[in-house]
Amino acid sequence: MTRYAARTSHPIATAEQTGNDVLVFDPGAADWSQDAAVAWRWKAPGGTGTSWQHLSDVRLRRTHAYGRVVLVTALGGRAAMVREDTGAIVWQTITPADTPRAIERIPGGVIAVASAAPGRLRLYADTEQSGPFLTIPLPRAHGVLYDPERAALWAIGEERLVRYALSGRGPATMLTEHSVIHFEGQGVDLQPVYGEPGSLWFTDTNGAYRLDTETRKYRQVDGADDVRAYLSQPTGTRIRARGHVSGPRAGGGPTIDFLDPDGTTAYSRTRPGAEFSAVRLWTPDFR
Repeated sequence: MTRYAARTSHPIATAEQTGNDVLVFDPGAADWSQDAAVAWRWKAPGGTGTSWQHLSDVRLRRTHAYGRVVLVTALGGRAAMVREDTGAIVWQTITPADTPRAIERIPGGVIAVASAAPGRLRLYADTEQSGPFLTIPLPRAHGVLYDPERAALWAIGEERLVRYALSGRGPATMLTEHSVIHFEGQGVDLQPVYGEPGSLWFTDTNGAYRLDTETRKYRQVDGADDVRAYLSQPTGTRIRARGHVSGPRAGGGPTIDFLDPDGTTAYSRTRPGAEFSAVRLWTPDFR
């Protein structure tokens, strides 16, 4: 018996740009072309030509006020929080000057949004539909992740993975740069290693890496090009999504690869015509 044997798999959430949908897939479904494989779905209320075009991130979190919520961003300039049970938008902001790439929620009612252009992190109060209360520059910011074990916010951008210390609460929340991991390439994605404390996955234009959060040392685990997302199930199965410059948006491809715990490709799932720009586990938990 392996250390993964008793652990179960979570559904797989995606931001899909062709239909401008959040699609959550049953991990046991063999044919992702069929809607029967979709366990949960939410369609953005706008599309081409609106701030809702090109969904770029999705994340499941818990709140006291609404229960489980879904966080979403769109490259057209939109960030929002959606109730999982009803699909209703309960918080949103329009950011026409930004291209939001990633979104996270910090306990205490704070939303963090990473925007590649003009390259910054912005914090918002999630009870108000208003502007940001804190802005921090981060060139070509692409990923953001709250770390409850360290009371930290991680963010990835161009050649930098930054750990910020958190202080204050609500609109008084502050970020202070704690440490920086340097690498060569454009940072793309940042995810926890579920079931493995002290580790994070991150990707850049040169591949995927595993980071030891205490030593701040990392090693490359996958040398595939254009890796848009790299994550793992509690069972140890790894999941990889790559971009393909074939669709009209060139934001992602229709295929997601599943790898054994050692990184060997096991099988793939494809939804014809899809462009998966983000892939997450459908769980509100950090571990």
